[in-house]
Amino acid sequence: MSEDNQSRNAAAGQKQRAQMEKDSVATHHELSGQGLTKRNEEFMFQLGKQLDAQGAKPEKKTQAVEETLTALIEGQKTGTTAKQLFGTPTAYATEIVKGPVHRGPREQSSYKLLALDNGLMFFNIFAFMFGLMSLFSPKSMAADQTGTSGITAIILVAVSGGLLFAWVTKVLSPAKKGEEKKPVWYKILSVVAALIAWVAIYFAASLMPTVINPILPGIAYVVLAVLGFLADMYVRRRFNIVGGAFAGGQTQQSKK
Repeated sequence: MSEDNQSRNAAAGQKQRAQMEKDSVATHHELSGQGLTKRNEEFMFQLGKQLDAQGAKPEKKTQAVEETLTALIEGQKTGTTAKQLFGTPTAYATEIVKGPVHRGPREQSSYKLLALDNGLMFFNIFAFMFGLMSLFSPKSMAADQTGTSGITAIILVAVSGGLLFAWVTKVLSPAKKGEEKKPVWYKILSVVAALIAWVAIYFAASLMPTVINPILPGIAYVVLAVLGFLADMYVRRRFNIVGGAFAGGQTQQSKK
């Protein structure tokens, strides 16, 4: 490349930087007259840059900027920051360009999906536990000592646990709009009743004869537990299961 070309490129680059700085000053000056705090002003400035970088259409950008500006001014009255309202400028710009994302907790999954998820997890826990016991403490798995380690008993306990605790999850979940709120005493009694029923089923399962409740080798239980865990992972991802006995206070994000 010749020196003349290098000089022209350098001059063009310097001119472009100067124009960008000029535009930046003009934008900040325009925002400063809107009554924004310095942080919110910077948020709006960065949002505009990100919208341009992500190829937002002019009319969409104008609408988004106006709506965001109004929300920020209202938020300032209660001390709500731009980050609390919209997250980062980059993430918010992506939502504007590619579509909004629901920020609240997702609606809990259906009873059937919760029962399936819970049942698989209970099966995995019991199968893995008895598998380890069989491998490291074979005497504790002797058929004349316990029937709860039989494969039929494990399946029965897992299925009943899945059904019972899916029901408990629904009982404990917040009432939807228009639904009657369940009293605290009802929720407590429901949990206690489910636990008593599950324990009763567990002990009943231990009475089943070995002929219909065989005890598998320890390694078989471990393999079944691993396969069950993989199956549960697939089910949760395939059906986007929210809630359940092992989900805690899960509040995932989902698109509208």
